[in-house]
Amino acid sequence: MALRDPDKTRNNLLEIASCLFQQKGYNGTSLTDIISKANVSKGALYHHFSNKQDLLYAIIDELFKEQSKAHWESITSANDPIEAIAKSIEKQAIDASQEDMCNGCPIHNLLAELGSTNDGLRMRVDAIFCAVQKSIYEAFERAKVLNIVSDSTDSKRVAMLIMCTMNGMPQMVTSCQNRDVFKEISAALSDYIRSFKIVD
Repeated sequence: MALRDPDKTRNNLLEIASCLFQQKGYNGTSLTDIISKANVSKGALYHHFSNKQDLLYAIIDELFKEQSKAHWESITSANDPIEAIAKSIEKQAIDASQEDMCNGCPIHNLLAELGSTNDGLRMRVDAIFCAVQKSIYEAFERAKVLNIVSDSTDSKRVAMLIMCTMNGMPQMVTSCQNRDVFKEISAALSDYIRSFKIVD
């Protein structure tokens, strides 16, 4: 009988648990649900994760953090950092499915459910948000050096405003259940970002 690939098993457990947490909530999902859906033994799950919270933290650290990094890390080295930020925002609206948008952002949903009682989750999510905000700040600072935006632009405030807007978008779409709202806000935010460019 072929041996299971431990890394593949771990990644499969992370993906399935993430989907179940999104569908049923963290508190509404049991380890039995995850084991059944993943078609693994209880021992296989406990080989990788000591408990459900350990699994939750791994989802944040190994899935969500890496996905966020892959999406945003290139903006600071782009030839036109402002355009790179705007296109990164537009890409989210294009890539996400109707179900993805109307079910809300997985990170925000977990934060809404557990953030007030689970400091480990809250701090991990905050670290992801801070990393994205830092990338946006650094992209604006580089745009100043490249003479794409004015030196007077307050990169810190702009980065904070962009981050707050992006964090509010999923809640609006979840409440109205209309993907077009996400597209409209994304387009408006991208227009705002491009408005900082110096016009020749």
